[in-house]
Amino acid sequence: MVQQWVAKNNLELIGILEARFQLANDKAVQMGLGLQGWDFISNYGQNSKCRILLGWNPQRVSLQMVNLNTQWVTCDVVSLSDSWCIRVTMVYALNTPAERSTLWEYLLSQQATCGDDPWVVLGDFNATISTADRHGGDTNWYGHMDDFPNCINQAELLQISAKGLHFTWHNGQQNEATILRKLNWAFANRRLLLEWPQVQATFQARLASDHSPTLITLTPDRHRPKTRFKFLNLWADMEGYEAAVQAAWATETHGNPISRLTTKLRVLKGHLSNLHRKHTNYISSRVKQAQDRWQEAQAGMEVEESFYKQRSRVHWLKLGDKNTAFFHRSVLHRRHRNAIHSLRKEDGVEERDREELGKMAASHFKDILSSNRQEPLGSMAHLYPSLIACPGLYLEELSFLPAFLKGQASSGSDMSPIQPFPPPVYAWPPPGGDPEEYSVNISD
Repeated sequence: MVQQWVAKNNLELIGILEARFQLANDKAVQMGLGLQGWDFISNYGQNSKCRILLGWNPQRVSLQMVNLNTQWVTCDVVSLSDSWCIRVTMVYALNTPAERSTLWEYLLSQQATCGDDPWVVLGDFNATISTADRHGGDTNWYGHMDDFPNCINQAELLQISAKGLHFTWHNGQQNEATILRKLNWAFANRRLLLEWPQVQATFQARLASDHSPTLITLTPDRHRPKTRFKFLNLWADMEGYEAAVQAAWATETHGNPISRLTTKLRVLKGHLSNLHRKHTNYISSRVKQAQDRWQEAQAGMEVEESFYKQRSRVHWLKLGDKNTAFFHRSVLHRRHRNAIHSLRKEDGVEERDREELGKMAASHFKDILSSNRQEPLGSMAHLYPSLIACPGLYLEELSFLPAFLKGQASSGSDMSPIQPFPPPVYAWPPPGGDPEEYSVNISD
């Protein structure tokens, strides 16, 4: 029966669900199908019994396994004659809602993995999308029944245009005991429908199984209807529109007025078509690309702002306030403030060349850090300038201090506020003097 069905429909790939044979009978079952020269894979490794058996004609297609599980088998199928490639997921879902949750999660993950690759998902999902897919038996709609339609929507899968039976499963009973369900489905992603707009699913009459066989036909769209020209109002606001109209209307034509008008409109149509291809063709893809570039630019701006904040050492401003210009100015100001523009040489000449400044700085610190020569104390006096400048005041003018102290001691004065102690005078050492020669012993 399978052999006849394959030959009748000229199939290249088949999936047999609910096979339920043991691993030991694998070869015998494949031989019994009568498909000479075909290759097969199954998911028996995920279960004690085979639930999904996949077969293909290696003379017409090649198959690469992607993933298999108790409830699905996913593979990439490549045509050897036309070189097209599609991803196929054959599904045989388990019976309980909890068990099927794994299948829904997998389909959602595959949606991100496939990207722009054509993808077909078909098989027995053991679930319905709406109440219209149920007849007889329990027709109540329970909460878990939303999982399947929600998964299909989130995975951005679309039902393939179908013909044949609507209810694909029959319980085998008659009259009031009859229960009908649509459990077999065929979906495709947007990419597949763009490449094969005439793809169709056929749910045929039930044969030996209680499920309807599903046939997917991929017909190349070799005779696409010619698209009609439509004027887009947004063209009128675009740069180059007026020039295109003027160029078309300036075209030299011959014939009666109606013929000349028709000719100019035809020329204008060509100009506008070029304008469309340049600016508005595939506008959705262009918008998506522009959004991606905008997000990259936003991320770059945030990185730049954080970078300049750290460089400027300004921590009291929060990121996100678009303060990059302020941070940049802060960096420039700090760099300008800390810059060394000139140094004075030992001969008094001012040096401004950057290379010479670097050499002078390196030489200066090298002498300081590497010299073992002990400098006399007097030569370091310029490093400690007086806190109060008192020009003309020398150490001999402080000779009144010992006499003043002795007078206070003999009188027993406690240095009351009426006779305050003279404030200290910082005029040490005298200009050009040696500190060692002008030490004062206050105790005398």
